[in-house]
Amino acid sequence: MNLELWVQVGTLVSTATGAIGLLAATVIYRRQMNAQLFLQYTQRYEEVMQAFPTSARGARLALSGDPPESSQELTFAILRYLNLCSEEFYLWERGYLSGRIWRIWKAELERTLRSPLIRREWKELCREFETYPEFKSYVEKAQAA
Repeated sequence: MNLELWVQVGTLVSTATGAIGLLAATVIYRRQMNAQLFLQYTQRYEEVMQAFPTSARGARLALSGDPPESSQELTFAILRYLNLCSEEFYLWERGYLSGRIWRIWKAELERTLRSPLIRREWKELCREFETYPEFKSYVEKAQAA
């Protein structure tokens, strides 16, 4: 083999190695970002749940029965929860959140959206999401299911 061929082979190997390294770095970075998102949103979820009035915590997940009496504190807690969910939905919809994480959150979110408590409060709170029609539509479809 002549020197020119060795240079071409070396360049090809170097380029392939660089491409593989870049791909691996991208995969690792994306996994790290999803882990950070997961941890950050889990912490925010805990904070939102702590703000729920004690009497309403169980009703948030109950798919039957009467919801607790409405109050400004309860409505605000539900609005905080829905804002958090709309952010999660946005991250998933735009491809910033892995499908695996979204599937975990989606199951709980959709069950909560169907509860009598959230259905009642959504009638008023839906106006807060006029500027995000994709999320508003998502909530209404989940409640119709």
